[in-house]
Amino acid sequence: MVLKTGTVPGSQADFELFVQNLVKQLQDHPDAYHVNAAFVTQLANGFADLRAGILQATEARDAARAATEAKDAVRATLEELTRTIVRLIQADPSVTDEAKLEAGIRPHKTSRTPVPPPHTAPVGNVMATDRLEHTLYISDAATPTRRARPAGVSGCELYLCVADQAPTDPAMYRLLRFATRTPETITFDAADGGKTANYLLRWMNGKGEFGPWSQVVSATIPAV
Repeated sequence: MVLKTGTVPGSQADFELFVQNLVKQLQDHPDAYHVNAAFVTQLANGFADLRAGILQATEARDAARAATEAKDAVRATLEELTRTIVRLIQADPSVTDEAKLEAGIRPHKTSRTPVPPPHTAPVGNVMATDRLEHTLYISDAATPTRRARPAGVSGCELYLCVADQAPTDPAMYRLLRFATRTPETITFDAADGGKTANYLLRWMNGKGEFGPWSQVVSATIPAV
């Protein structure tokens, strides 16, 4: 390795090789370089100290890696034991909830939180997408810009009445379907073309309990 004047290699490995060769040349051929013997001795001792330091650093790194691996193994064993003990305490009816909480363990619920009836109404938006066809988009009055159903709601009952004037009595509407997604496509007979379709909606939860009725949504059934 030949260097520019006044420079030394940048990498650790190249620097070691360079100094090792320099020491050897100065010691083996002192008359060729005319370097003071004290400098040569100082250089050789410094190189030896460097090699010893590198060895110690390598040993320390390996020891640290081994210590980390040993610590991780102990942690894994301790985690599994902890989970086992926590499960045993949670499942033991003789341990009070207060004692579990004092130990930082959340007690298991013994009963499910009841699902309340829906308290909001659906919102319908009808589009005439083809001849004798409507596409109905359903959202919730509390979140009209989103299509997600309210929590605990299974779906939406969709009622229909084809009439020029929308009835105010829900009994005048017939159940068309139970919708679990949006949008819903509704098709009509040819005889209904040009008439008005009126829709009523209401949410239903998993226990069959209903929420309030929606506002009537009306749209002309396209005939052509």
